[in-house]
Amino acid sequence: MFQRIKSYLSKGNRAQWCVFIVLVLLIFIKCVLFHWFCFHSVLISSLWKNPFEFFRFWGGKLLPALFLGSFVFVTKRCWWTIIINIVCDIWLIANLFYYKANSLFLSVETMKMADNLNGFWDSLYAYMGWDIFSFIVITIFYTILYFTCIKRDIKPNLLKFICTLILSIALSVFNNCCYAKVMHGWNNTNDTIAQVHSQMLAAEEFHYYYPFGNVYYYAKIETCTDYDAWSGFYIKDYSILSYLPATYIFNLLRPAGKIITLSTQDIAQISPFFNPHDISKISPKTNLVFILFESMESWPIDSVCGYNYMPNISNLAHNEHVLYCEKLKSQVRHGNSADGQMIGATGVLPISNGATCRLYANNRFPGFAECYPQASIVNPAPGMWAQEKMTRGYQFNNLIEPPKKEHWNDEDVINQTLQYIDTIKEPFAVLGITVTSHVPFTYGAEHVKFNIEGMPQIMSAYLNCLSYTDSCVGTLINSILNNDTLKNNTTIVISGDHTIFRSQNTEIDNFAANHGINMRTTKTFTPLIIYSPHIQENIQLTDTFYQMDIYPTIMHLIGCEDYYWKGLGVNLLDSVARNNRPISEQEAFILSDKLIRANWFESNTKRK
Repeated sequence: MFQRIKSYLSKGNRAQWCVFIVLVLLIFIKCVLFHWFCFHSVLISSLWKNPFEFFRFWGGKLLPALFLGSFVFVTKRCWWTIIINIVCDIWLIANLFYYKANSLFLSVETMKMADNLNGFWDSLYAYMGWDIFSFIVITIFYTILYFTCIKRDIKPNLLKFICTLILSIALSVFNNCCYAKVMHGWNNTNDTIAQVHSQMLAAEEFHYYYPFGNVYYYAKIETCTDYDAWSGFYIKDYSILSYLPATYIFNLLRPAGKIITLSTQDIAQISPFFNPHDISKISPKTNLVFILFESMESWPIDSVCGYNYMPNISNLAHNEHVLYCEKLKSQVRHGNSADGQMIGATGVLPISNGATCRLYANNRFPGFAECYPQASIVNPAPGMWAQEKMTRGYQFNNLIEPPKKEHWNDEDVINQTLQYIDTIKEPFAVLGITVTSHVPFTYGAEHVKFNIEGMPQIMSAYLNCLSYTDSCVGTLINSILNNDTLKNNTTIVISGDHTIFRSQNTEIDNFAANHGINMRTTKTFTPLIIYSPHIQENIQLTDTFYQMDIYPTIMHLIGCEDYYWKGLGVNLLDSVARNNRPISEQEAFILSDKLIRANWFESNTKRK
């Protein structure tokens, strides 16, 4: 077969056109496959329902393929097309891995954070699947075809290059027009990014004649701070390959880490949450023990398929003197675990593009730690997420961690926390960070406690990891509650840093649906369990709340509501506040982004 193809291509310029068509077709297929793997949809029926939507979708996927293919006509040898395929594969696979783990896409800033995988590279195995290899298979097929049938000198043709390049530019203009037509129909949507795009079009800020007009507008408007939502929209509307230059253009127009100045309107918006005064008079009425539980979701707390994987935390959640919120929406972004730590400790939400702890590690942040004479963080992995700098930034005065290049397991973390409690003078605060339930859940896979028939391996390993960490945390809970002095004078907070099964997984979702496991209501949630002697009953909240609500709830329970920073969430013990938020989640993200980028707390707080 290959010999027949080779013979056919030897005549005229057929080889040149063959390389062009095959290259364009295969890159196009890769873009469509990526869209399917991430969003589980392709627009076909829209051809007769909404043609503009149809051509916007398919044209966006064809555009980068056509642009890259045009360069076939200006070179004698086309071996570089194999390199192009490999580079595309690296970008596609990296984004697919990142999306599976975080439901987000890579940006310039997140690509700079690859060093955070040191010690956690095995976590990538958890997201390995046939979809990852599909791109590689296509590239292998193309490579075999090229070296078997096409490998020979091709006469460059400048005219063909110009024509195909003009065609790609024309397609870009047409695609932008379709995009604008579709966006004009979204004026009444509640989606923030769609509203922004509609405003952009109404203000005639969208330029049809160049491909990255919406990138320019979004980067220049300070109110447009939801980078993650924008990137998702951009990839859906155009393609993952167009997104690569788009994210670099965005970074050039709006460099991450840049310090900004707040407007008068911004400062007025801050005033309900900020009350500057001398904090030396603030004195907490209880100790605080905060356990940040790696990757803990809500659904495993009670029975799963008849087994109780987390008996200690489950018993605490249903005990007296406890607030239990089962649906806490994770608000982490690219900082992931570090974002979860920041939200809980400071009541500030992370920036939209990049990790706060990397770009603004020298910032000053408010937090409950500043209310205590002694406040420590127990960190299991040195060097991760700029923990040393952030410890100081969050106003903790002590960081407890193992020597460099060593990691603690959760038993070590709990033992170190207990040692700290035993030796420190009251009142104190300690934040313990667990790690064993981090993907790929190695401990759970190797130390199986429960084995449920038919359960996906990664799901089983995750649950067994939770079981192990629950037993470690149970030691801490029992040590405090069995000590009358600590029991009557300590607030215990347990919450997850983020969720873990964020993107769709057919195998897990099907098993959960068939066994009555409520994993996919609308989103996965992390729980919040707070024990306090000042809670007089067991309070169970079943509505959806936010991670930003942890901080104001803690400040109320430790008696530090007069602290200058109130947080952007609400006190979950206050039924009136729960139903009357002063600020929406989206507004809170925008305001937090500005506060961090302006380093507002550095110049607007009085130190002890």
